[in-house]
Amino acid sequence: MERTNVRDYYDGKSILITGGTGFMGKVLLEKLLRSCPGIKNIYIMCRSKRAKCPTTRIQEMTKLPLFEKLLKENPDAFDKVIPITGDLTKNNLGMRFDSRDEVIDGVHVVFNLGASLRLEADLKDHVATNLSGTKRVLEFAQKMKKLESFVHVSTVFCQCEPSVVEEKIFPTKVSPHAVIDLADWIGDKENHKEITDKLLGEHPNCYTFTKQQAEMLVSEYKDILPISIVRPAIVTPTHHDPFPGWVDSLNGPIGILVAGGKGVMRSMVCGRDNKAQMIPCDVAINAIILAAWKRAVEKDIREVPVYNVSSGDEVPLTYGQLMDKGKQLIVQYPVNPGLWYPGGTITTSKRVHDIKVFFLQILPALFIDLLLFVFGQKTFMMRVQNKIRVGCEVLEYFTTRSWNVEISNTLRLHDYLNKEEQEIFFLANIDVNMEDELKNAILGTKMYCLKEPLDTIPSARRLLWIYWIVDKLFISFVFYQLAKLLFNAYHFLLDFDTSAQDLLAQPLN
Repeated sequence: MERTNVRDYYDGKSILITGGTGFMGKVLLEKLLRSCPGIKNIYIMCRSKRAKCPTTRIQEMTKLPLFEKLLKENPDAFDKVIPITGDLTKNNLGMRFDSRDEVIDGVHVVFNLGASLRLEADLKDHVATNLSGTKRVLEFAQKMKKLESFVHVSTVFCQCEPSVVEEKIFPTKVSPHAVIDLADWIGDKENHKEITDKLLGEHPNCYTFTKQQAEMLVSEYKDILPISIVRPAIVTPTHHDPFPGWVDSLNGPIGILVAGGKGVMRSMVCGRDNKAQMIPCDVAINAIILAAWKRAVEKDIREVPVYNVSSGDEVPLTYGQLMDKGKQLIVQYPVNPGLWYPGGTITTSKRVHDIKVFFLQILPALFIDLLLFVFGQKTFMMRVQNKIRVGCEVLEYFTTRSWNVEISNTLRLHDYLNKEEQEIFFLANIDVNMEDELKNAILGTKMYCLKEPLDTIPSARRLLWIYWIVDKLFISFVFYQLAKLLFNAYHFLLDFDTSAQDLLAQPLN
């Protein structure tokens, strides 16, 4: 492929982003506006939420720390951002006719990030967004008069069956159109869970199932639309663009980090030696931008390009390494302590996990809720524990398995760039230090998710020291009581044995 400047390509282009108000959507928007200043405009399709229209939601986004660097360099950057009302679950994407006509006439590149990410949601919800929603976007893209590239964002874990995830589309056992019809038919039928379980097969949940189905649906348009698929692994806080540690979502590993740091989570079912397939958000966004550019400038292709974006074998990480280093760093850079001193362990034994959860999570939560109830306060700890339980259950499939993820197509994207753009759209040239990444993730979570300023770290450390003393005193008390119980039991058995011998030694009358 002829070398073409990425930023020159995006000059004068109009972009449509679905799911632009999510974690990845915000980072994509910031990166495009700052690194490709020649872009004509960017349409952000989103729903009204909590009585806030898309325009209000975009205005509120400009106040996020994520956009401070951009707005300092270019205060008028958001003049190019056009919010439009849209909903993947509605006919015609829920757009107004004037907005539809504007997008159809002007858009060159579509980034389809819109998806339902709730792993615990049922089949109907996931099909409505991830499958039917994707179909609606594809049908809408067919009408676009200037379309040059369509990027569908999927997930590495849509291929659950093979241990090696190749950069290609695997045929599904069931037609995506049949799944859409089935989801409409299944409704609230009493046996809907039984039907869903049979349909999923080896998939752990409806999310991975519908994402695989969506890929198959996308591939049907390969001769009609200039399509490519990008599959990020578990997305973590930013590596360094626009700054290290940006995150505003408690999904996935960040939720576990917070639960562990607050002391409300003490056990997780996880294999220590299993590979942790993760990728910083800004690296995944660079791959998405480059995939769209390469598809637009490389006209003659026969198959849909697929890009797995993960640490792969380039940065081998295991859950055990992340757990050990994370426990160490959360003490050095603590979030404000919650229920107990941070700690906990991982195990592959479900029985051991359940015992730990009962004694170290459920019983303390019940005790605290009881105290709150007695003093007329609103109880909440058992609700927190229920959320942790649901979250751990849906993640268990991924944390107890290992995948080898091929990333050669993604790494080759880097080879088409000149030296300057290799630094701007970094992919293969990042130097990942696990300790630095975890430190930035903890600090970013503290600042941007929990809204705890960094100047609270000294007070959090002092409070954590008190929690540590209480933790050690409590453990000592428990061991003392156990030792006392065993000592008393020993003497009871000894006395019982002596009494029994004396009784047997007495002569019979």
